[in-house]
Amino acid sequence: MTLTVWSDYACPFAFLGHLRVRAARPEGDGVEWRPFELHPEIPFGGVPRPRGGGGALRALVGAEGVTLRASERVWNSRPALQAAEIARAEGCFDALHARLFTGAWEEGLDLGRPDVLRAVIADVGLDATAAIDAIRAGVGLDAIVASIEDAFALGITGTPSYRIDGEVRRGVQEIEVLRAR
Repeated sequence: MTLTVWSDYACPFAFLGHLRVRAARPEGDGVEWRPFELHPEIPFGGVPRPRGGGGALRALVGAEGVTLRASERVWNSRPALQAAEIARAEGCFDALHARLFTGAWEEGLDLGRPDVLRAVIADVGLDATAAIDAIRAGVGLDAIVASIEDAFALGITGTPSYRIDGEVRRGVQEIEVLRAR
């Protein structure tokens, strides 16, 4: 059974979904990750992250054995999503996908900063300079737009969202729901 997951690296709930999918399917078998730019209105320089809140989310992520750390800024995720599409074309999507999530939510990195994104891309062995140049040239945008259009056609408007056996599920799901049937 294929599990299709729409997610955004800037979404802490998508990070929790990533952790649960990884627990449900440790080898990644039958998982198709799709990009979904949750907040395209965030400027490329980002905005200050509001203070307070997030206690319930921190507890949920903590139950997965991870400490949630967020950057000081809410950043635009489009370049990170593009980087993942570039990595997909280069055959190293899984490594960069995981690194983007851990960087954003376990290390509190501001992935909206080109120097930070460049370092994360280099961490998985991709040519970071070529990847940043490709991002600036718009590589990966067509795949992101197509994925969002597919999601909208299914009534999906947020992350994480899933298609399991043709059924759409929205929001964080329990591990048992995400296991192969």
